[in-house]
Amino acid sequence: MSKWLLRGLLAGLVLLLAFCGAWFALVRQANADMAPISRADTRASFERSVAWMKAHESTVLGDGNSALWWMVKAAADRTQDPYLTDLVSRSINLIYAGNKASSPWRKLVDPQAVIVPNDLLVDELVAYQRFYYYAATCRVVEADQGGPGSQQFLERNQCRPLWRKVFLADTVCSTHQLYGIRMARQSGCQLEAGVSRLEEELLGDIEWQLRIDPVFQDGYVQRVLAMQWVGGASRVKPAWIRQVLAAQRADGGWSGDRLLIGVPDWLQPSSFRRLMSALMPGRFAQGTQESAFHATAQGLLLMALASTAPDAVVSSVSDR
Repeated sequence: MSKWLLRGLLAGLVLLLAFCGAWFALVRQANADMAPISRADTRASFERSVAWMKAHESTVLGDGNSALWWMVKAAADRTQDPYLTDLVSRSINLIYAGNKASSPWRKLVDPQAVIVPNDLLVDELVAYQRFYYYAATCRVVEADQGGPGSQQFLERNQCRPLWRKVFLADTVCSTHQLYGIRMARQSGCQLEAGVSRLEEELLGDIEWQLRIDPVFQDGYVQRVLAMQWVGGASRVKPAWIRQVLAAQRADGGWSGDRLLIGVPDWLQPSSFRRLMSALMPGRFAQGTQESAFHATAQGLLLMALASTAPDAVVSSVSDR
């Protein structure tokens, strides 16, 4: 074996050990024991996120994502915030105007709405959206070449093995399945007792994902929200809330951009993109992404729940 090959292997090993050490340090920080986050801090964060919604109202009202409006409505219902309540009402009138008034998706944000199921929609949907269609209409979706049916999502965990289906494919697989079950409960779909065990299994998977993946991104907010909203505040580590608070941008919103909390700016993924965009223009996005409705709606609801939990963010309350 040549001297240069040995040096290369040694350098690779050193880099691997350095990466593992840095990851371990980030994991420890992201899961460190700390005192509960004060209600004043989460309330202030919530109010800042509402201010972001006001400042970007025209953009937000142009987004027809019913799952995001489902979350905004939950935040409005929990806090009784008059602006959010009015915003949700206006979004329903705008998104579901005319021939869309009876859209199946309206049921998620307007539970009293009279809808007309349209099973042909299923052919255009990705796997988890097929399940959401069931959750909105309570109509069974059969498995076919387009993806799994609703029953598969209700009978077993669709996101295992985690290393392949979550970490190498879809980081929000577990939360999507869990939220679909929650939607189905809201719609009054008939669910078997075993679904509760499946929910608990999914929560366990999400907790494990939070413990080993310290990188903040859109999916991180979604995981913490799932633990708070479905699992209950007693299952949320204050450090997870702190990560989300630290990632809130100056404008009050959240970005889906990857962020390493506590790491200098020059080591952030956005700095790497800036460098690569200079070297390869057009192939890499420049700088840090702006705040977005997708991440902000989730952060908004998380802070609404955390700021209204009795006594402290960490409690025994479950909103299931």
